Amino acid sequence: MAKEGSMAKEKGANTKKKNTQVEIPFEGALERLEAIVRQLEAGTLTLDESMALFQEGVGLSRYCQQKLGEAEAKIDLLITGKDGKLELKPLKLGENS
Repeated sequence: MAKEGSMAKEKGANTKKKNTQVEIPFEGALERLEAIVRQLEAGTLTLDESMALFQEGVGLSRYCQQKLGEAEAKIDLLITGKDGKLELKPLKLGENS
């Protein structure tokens, strides 16, 4: 299991580099975040390994929240107008459809 922790540190360093240099896909960040949670829940890591993974996880969580916010801001709703034609309307956040 110590080997996993070492690999996690290496992966974590790579992910951090990608976050600052190259944008990673949302799905990839989410998968990595889920893997971090599994490793932390297993309870087999040292304190230092756990702290490093936790820090990486917080960064990934913020990244995912940012990406979701950006996507939400771009969402448009297609609705049928009075004349029966589809209209494009921006989604008003916080409203129930």
